[in-house]
Amino acid sequence: MFNRIRVQLTIRNAAVLFVILITLNVSVFLIMKKMLFAQIDLSITNFRDQVVMTVPGMAASSTTSAASILSSMKSVIYRIGQMDRPIIQLYWTQNDQTVPMLGSKEFSEENLKLLQPKRFGSSPETVKVNNQYFRVLNVDNPGISAVNGIDGTSYQITTQQLLSNVSAEIDMLHQLRNILLFGGSVGLIAAVAAGFYLANRALIPIRRALEKQQQFVSDASHELRTPLAVIQAHTELLLRHPDHTIEQDSRHISNVLQEARRMSKLVGGLLTLARTDSNQLELERKPIQFDRIVQESVNKMQMLAELKDIILHTEIDSPIPMEADEERLHQLLVTVLDNAIKYTPEGGVVRVICSKFAHSVQLEVEDTGVGISADNLPHVFDRFYRGDKARTRQEGGTGLGLAIAKWIVERHGGKIRLESKPLIGTRVYITLPI
Repeated sequence: MFNRIRVQLTIRNAAVLFVILITLNVSVFLIMKKMLFAQIDLSITNFRDQVVMTVPGMAASSTTSAASILSSMKSVIYRIGQMDRPIIQLYWTQNDQTVPMLGSKEFSEENLKLLQPKRFGSSPETVKVNNQYFRVLNVDNPGISAVNGIDGTSYQITTQQLLSNVSAEIDMLHQLRNILLFGGSVGLIAAVAAGFYLANRALIPIRRALEKQQQFVSDASHELRTPLAVIQAHTELLLRHPDHTIEQDSRHISNVLQEARRMSKLVGGLLTLARTDSNQLELERKPIQFDRIVQESVNKMQMLAELKDIILHTEIDSPIPMEADEERLHQLLVTVLDNAIKYTPEGGVVRVICSKFAHSVQLEVEDTGVGISADNLPHVFDRFYRGDKARTRQEGGTGLGLAIAKWIVERHGGKIRLESKPLIGTRVYITLPI
């Protein structure tokens, strides 16, 4: 299952990364192309404007010779001498014929067909002519209506055409394109590798969650199997002697009742944890007096402490108002106190100290019980974890109490921690915001 998910995540991550890379490459290419042609187009348009300014006296009705055009263009070239490339001029007649001038002789008749004005719009465009690239700009209805070509013939002018050789820029763009294509190919390989890495990283919490769920189901099944087996065994013993009275079989009935209660407690804990995992269990916050809840919990556990001859000592500040879920806090306190009394031998002491601070309240539950070893201490909040499973099962433990207690504390925005030494005792610290 994980291999199939890993492949799907790898493909998806690689596709996203590759699309981002292609988008960046295309953007770089288009921006570079725009920047290069923007400078060239600006040079051509400036040249066009200066040409119009240079020959304003050539009226539409006048006929100008090629020599005067060239003489005018010398002054134009002189005035834009900072340009880094020559500008070629072509003059077109109404029937798409060029005026034979010096610039037009650079192109053959076949090439001139590619430069006909009707093939271009009013904005600069790029055209390939004889393996060279030119930026072309048409100037319709120029200030010159007629010129004499170098062959001595007078021509009626309809369009003036300006051309700038951009072969160097096109070669640069081709090289940039090849570099970006190569980079894209390498990027595809890198995207697949990165996608595989990200897929593995994404699967880590999924694998852990699945393993945790499988462990949870396995532990729950194991814990439920034990009381069910006990109930089944004692029930079968009861059925073997249907003539016995309740008093005669009271031991079997007591064991069935005890295991049924333990199983009910276990199922309740499992349902609580399942609802917390799916975020279905919400807190019902309301104004409460935390000191009152602590005192009520202590009073509830007082009888259990007296049965074991344990001294239950309290130091509770008052009042401690706060907004919290009263039912869940009561469950938290009962769980902690029950553990303290359960694992404290007869004649021991359990202290409950509740201290109020400016923005928080701290509850300490200290016992003189058997304590917890250093190896088991980091795992006390794990589900179903018990240092001595045989002993805790005999005492009715399910291994879920502290896991639920930790969820209650953290859901209230607090912290819980344990300090313990074997044969000395355990101290639980709970800090909650007021």
